Amino acid sequence: MVDQNLLTIFIAVTTVAVLIQTGILVGFYFLSTKLSRQADQAMDMTRNFLGPVQATVENLKAVTARIAEFSSTTQEQLRQFEHWWKRRSA
Repeated sequence: MVDQNLLTIFIAVTTVAVLIQTGILVGFYFLSTKLSRQADQAMDMTRNFLGPVQATVENLKAVTARIAEFSSTTQEQLRQFEHWWKRRSA
């Protein structure tokens, strides 16, 4: 049969290995929990930052539309003025 001392040593080594693996898994759990909290904080910070940026983008869109309208109107008025000036000079 199997030597009783070898069986005891095998069981002890297996127990130590299982305890080490359990410790590693517990460490992974705490690490993943910490990383999850940090990721949530980063997402909240990003949302807080992107809110004002989104408002700024909307304002810039409105200003750009107004500038485009102003440019179009000004261009048309300059064409009319140029046409008037050419008729007057002729």
